[in-house]
Amino acid sequence: MIRPAGRVMRPHNPRAWACRFGGATFVVAVRGCPAPPSDARPLHTFPRWTFAHIQRITHRHARASAGRSTLVAFVIAAALASALPVDALGSVAAGSRRSGRPTLTAQRLQADLLAGARTRRVPADLSPRLAVAWAATPVIARDGCNVPRDGVKSQGCVFGDPKSHTTVVLFGDSHAAAWFPALDEISRQQHWRLVVLTKDGCPPAEVKIAAWFRHGAPYWECSAWRANAEAQIARLHPALVIMGEARYLEVPETTPVGGASGESTWLDGLASIFGFLRRSASHVVFMSDSPTLSQRAPACVASHRTDVQFCSTSLVTATRLPAVKAQELQIADQEHVTAIDPTGWFCTPTTCPVIVNHTLLYRDNAHMVPEWSQFLAPLLAGAIVPILRPQPRQG
Repeated sequence: MIRPAGRVMRPHNPRAWACRFGGATFVVAVRGCPAPPSDARPLHTFPRWTFAHIQRITHRHARASAGRSTLVAFVIAAALASALPVDALGSVAAGSRRSGRPTLTAQRLQADLLAGARTRRVPADLSPRLAVAWAATPVIARDGCNVPRDGVKSQGCVFGDPKSHTTVVLFGDSHAAAWFPALDEISRQQHWRLVVLTKDGCPPAEVKIAAWFRHGAPYWECSAWRANAEAQIARLHPALVIMGEARYLEVPETTPVGGASGESTWLDGLASIFGFLRRSASHVVFMSDSPTLSQRAPACVASHRTDVQFCSTSLVTATRLPAVKAQELQIADQEHVTAIDPTGWFCTPTTCPVIVNHTLLYRDNAHMVPEWSQFLAPLLAGAIVPILRPQPRQG
């Protein structure tokens, strides 16, 4: 479902390069890093032209990182994986058509999801592989751009087209960060300057977090990071902010920023951050939380290789806090924020499968893998690209 401000509407498989270093396996590629050690050996191979394509993309989008080596997950160009629509992602769609894969549409995706819900056995070419799926995080989770729990300020890492005058900000927690592979692809194709402001376990909603990983103690780093991120956004005056977060409503996880109590703490905090973003950016998009599985996908699938349907979750169960979700979307509408509900990009009308198109959708029970994020790039592009596209004059 896509909800433009004031209105409501409902809405491949790239392989990373896995190498072994000193007995440990990493899913890696090089972005501003030195050549792999001599003992590195590829666990997946590609045609010669593919490596040349990877090298061109890597060099073009490498970030300067003096004196620092970083192993980062690299999402291969969509031309190697799935078709992207011409109007949203330009030349990538042409490469996909040459590969013989149909352009991804909402109808095509629903057919794929229905097929995924019927899948019983683990595909031999499942990606990411079960042995490393738990570590299938976006590149920003490993290169220092996504702030860990003890951090209080984002570096303001820039992706896409750094020289562009159109600045887009990705703002939120790890659920927002999971959309980075798709947004990075879109930003490069649209020549947007993509700035990443994300932090683990820290929602943009203006609430105080009592952290479960600290046995209910205050997560003061979250409040400090949010204040710094808001200051960065205010200075940037971006053309678009794309905000995402999980729903942190279980007591005692959230308390009001001002110290007052009440059942509307979370929703008040959400309305407050929407208001700030509307004042600071030309356009705001709210990514409603993705479905949550009943079990961690890699572990469940590993234990049910011949009956992966056991690991699927009903749509009703996967929709976390449905009443709160509806209120979040209503607040977005009231605040003139475009809302996108991605549920239909993960689930059929009844079921949320764990494997679709030979892709394991989740690295745990709530975070999609980079492969699925990039696979969804055409649909996300179709929702956000028109927002920044000049509208024809009337008359």
